[in-house]
Parts: sequence; structure tokens; C-alpha cells
Amino acid sequence: MPKHRTGYLLTAAVLVALSAGCAQRTPIPTAEPPIPTSTSAPTADPTQIIATQKAPTEIVIDRCVETVGSVQAGAYRGIAVAQDIPYTLYLPPCYNAQDQNYPTLYLLHGYPYDEAHWQELGAVEIADEQIQSGEWPPIIMVMPLQPEPLFRGSDGGPGSYESELLDGLMPFIEKNYRSDRSARALAGISRGGVWALEIAFRNPDRFGTVAALSPALAVNSARPPYDPFEIISNSDRFPRNILLLAGDEDWAAVETKKLSQTLSEAGVENRLQISAGNHSDETWAAVLADVLRFLALRAGS
Repeated sequence: MPKHRTGYLLTAAVLVALSAGCAQRTPIPTAEPPIPTSTSAPTADPTQIIATQKAPTEIVIDRCVETVGSVQAGAYRGIAVAQDIPYTLYLPPCYNAQDQNYPTLYLLHGYPYDEAHWQELGAVEIADEQIQSGEWPPIIMVMPLQPEPLFRGSDGGPGSYESELLDGLMPFIEKNYRSDRSARALAGISRGGVWALEIAFRNPDRFGTVAALSPALAVNSARPPYDPFEIISNSDRFPRNILLLAGDEDWAAVETKKLSQTLSEAGVENRLQISAGNHSDETWAAVLADVLRFLALRAGS
């Protein structure tokens, strides 16, 4: 059909439609217009054109394309100490675009480090890579400062770092972030490793998974109720997943192996890993991916 003839017909159709609209408003169709099956050009229906143009926009709006998580620095008001306590927090990719709760890893630094210790060892980069690859589920990582004198000057129970973590830090995190209360894991390095063991052994209902890297058991002088060795002797409930690590030239290795043996003799399943290295960041960084994988995959088990 000649172009001028086509233009004339379309113009006439539009004028007729406008005239009808002045006399009586035609209801807008609520059903989706059928997809043409003929090879001929479809009728120029304005309703159909609008629907076709809007569909891709509606699909793209809800899509999250983040490939890395976010790191936040914050502070909460202490319970066992009357001061603001800093923390570093890792949130997984698309955290703000989703509406779900996430397994949460609480990661305790060693001495004389602070809340940046795990991040400096590479925890954030490892989490980003493994979550993006699909090897791990999306997780939250909480890396708090363990303030003095609680860190080295208390051994457990009320008024210690145990109560600070359980009654101060955890309620704050679970109130302000979408942390899954049924999927928590706890880990620590050196002095932080002793804290992780003491807290998890005494609270297996809160932490089903625990890992200790080079736990400083050789220099731990805790009272019996808070000594991991004594807890093993006096308890019949433990975390389901226990990982103990140390370097082969690490001064913490002897007591770490002893703790593993004590657990095994008590019928408590645990995993012992002795890697190359000493009591240093280099040793911990080398095994960090294994530790975080253990925690991330078992936090909810």
C-alpha cells in the first residue's frame, strides 16, 4: 500500500477515536493484548505499543548487579564496659536489595590487634570471591574490638568479654542488621581464639560452629568454669562443628593438639589442622580461606 495511503488511514483512525472519546470514554482493556501470530504487520494499537515498551523496564528495576559486599565501621554502647566499642562489619552483595536474614560469623582478633585484624588478613576479599562464585551462601561478618581490660583481664562469665559479646554486641547486631539467629558461627585468633572456645563451649545453643586459630591456651590462666579443658570435663553439650588450627612451628601448637585430643577422648568430634608456619599473620592468612569456608558452610548446621 502506498505510504501516503497508509498515513491517511492512520490519521483517519485517530480522528475517529478522538471523536468517540469526546462522546463516551472507552474502557481501557485490562487483559494483556494477544501476541500476533500472523507474519503481517500488527494493527497499530497504542495500548499494545505502551505495554511492549514498559515490560523491559519492569524486569530491570528489581535486578541487583552487585558483585562485592560492603564494609562498614561503627560502634555500639558497651554492656560490661561503659564505653562505645568499635566494630567492622561486612555485608554481602545485594544486602540492601534483598529481604532475608543471613548466617553471621563473629570474628575475634588476636593480641595486640584490633577490629581490623581479620580484614587485614584478607577476610573481605575471600568472602567476596567465594560468594560471587556460588561456593558460599551470602554471609555477614562481624569483627568487633575486644576492649581492655575485658580482652586480657577477664576469663568468662558476668562482667567479662563473654557477657559483652552475648549481651552487648549480639543483641545490637541482631536488632540493626538482618542476622539469622539460628545460623551463627564464632572464631578467634590467639587470645581471641581462647575467647571463641570458652564462649562457644559454654553456649553451644548460641554457636553451633566454632574455630580457633593458634588459641593461646598455653598462657591462659582462667578459673576452672571458664577454662576450655575444664569445660570439656564438666559438660556434655558442645558445638556441633569444632575446628582447631595452629602452625607446625607455632608455640600454641602443643596445647592446640592437646585440646583436640581431650575433645576426642570425651567423644566430641573435632577437626585439627596443623599447617606450615608459626604464631604470625602469615600463618593465619594462609589458612584463612579454609577457616572462613568451614564457618560459612556450617553456620546453620
